Formats: sequence, C-alpha cells, structure tokens
Amino acid sequence: MPEFTASLMMIVPLIVIAVYVMIEASEAYVIHCTLKQAASTAARKLAMAYGLDPKHTVAHWSEIVSSINYPAVVSSYKQFELAGQGFNETTNPPTVTVKVHFVSDLYGCKHFPEPDLLGLGKGFEIVAESTCRLE
Repeated sequence: MPEFTASLMMIVPLIVIAVYVMIEASEAYVIHCTLKQAASTAARKLAMAYGLDPKHTVAHWSEIVSSINYPAVVSSYKQFELAGQGFNETTNPPTVTVKVHFVSDLYGCKHFPEPDLLGLGKGFEIVAESTCRLE
C-alpha cells in the first residue's frame, strides 16, 4: 500500500501541471483567434475606406482602426501596424496587410498567463496578421 501512495503522490502533481498547461494553451489560442478577427476587421475597414479616399486612408489609417475594440485583448489603435508594405498598390490585386499585437499588461491587455506561476507574463506577446484586397 505505501508504494501505491508514493506513486500517486508523484502522479498528482504531473496531472495538475498538465491541466494548467492545457488551460493556458487554450487561452492563448482564444487570444490569437481574437487578434486574427481584429486584424481581419481592420484590414477590411481600411480596404473599404481606401476605395472612398485613398490619400486620407493612407495618411490616417490609425484613426480608422481606433474603433476596433475587443475588451482585455485589443483596446488601443497602438496595437495595430501596417505589415510589410502596408498598402500594396502594385500587386495584382492590390492589398492592405494589418498586424495586431497582444502584449501582456500593455495597452489595456490583460495579464497572460494568469496565474503566472513561472513569471512568463511580463512582455508576453502574441501577434496575428490579415490581408484584404483593396476596393
């Protein structure tokens, strides 16, 4: 019986760690999916605005994406950037590419991972990108 208790005491911490890792990996995936949605929304808004007024859109793109808000994940226009060439008018078809950054505890982003048992959360970053055809 003592052997069973000893082996059980070794297995329980491993199970707890495995559950914690699975929960945090799932949360990271949800954050990435939210960022992908925000990047897609931003690219689409910029593509539509470009069709109406290209010069204004290129000059003031941050104003257009500032209305995009996913609480605790995307809260600031500062999380967005034009990726690569941004507005790529020379490709066929012309496109706009947007990146969105999630940085733990920055720009209103929540702390991730939580609980932060290993102290990995400071500066933790997840990035997503989306491209849309210009109108």
